[in-house]
Amino acid sequence: MNSMKDALHFTECGLDNVYLMNGFRYGQTSNGEEVLIIQDLPGLHAAIAMSVVDSPEPLNAKTFKYLRKQVDMAQRQLAGILGVEEGTVSLWERGKQPVPKSADIILRLMVRETCNGNARLVELIERFNALDRVVHENMLQLQIENDHWQACA
Repeated sequence: MNSMKDALHFTECGLDNVYLMNGFRYGQTSNGEEVLIIQDLPGLHAAIAMSVVDSPEPLNAKTFKYLRKQVDMAQRQLAGILGVEEGTVSLWERGKQPVPKSADIILRLMVRETCNGNARLVELIERFNALDRVVHENMLQLQIENDHWQACA
């Protein structure tokens, strides 16, 4: 195993405590810029998520947000499942309010099931995402201009 001096502090995931001991290298683009190349990035994110899920520590703002993104859900969607307002999820993710134990447990279960390949749950989340896209595509945005309402450009 590599020593900590050879480890990569992987903050790009949004968490402060992730270090990669191997599975990465540096390369160069055609114009000579140095780039970081990480092997199996989706697998890495799944391993990070499962490590967070298996941790006995309560979810904090960053770990809650990371897990929500891992299951590919918008704050609005997760809020609907948890029976809270979207702003409440935002407050948890910004560290303005602690994540309630019930939300912690439900999100951990959702992540565990999606990482373990629960096809029905993955399909359900994909349906939520599709519905959310349809709602936003059909959204009419209006504004007042010259004292008259009109559709936004």
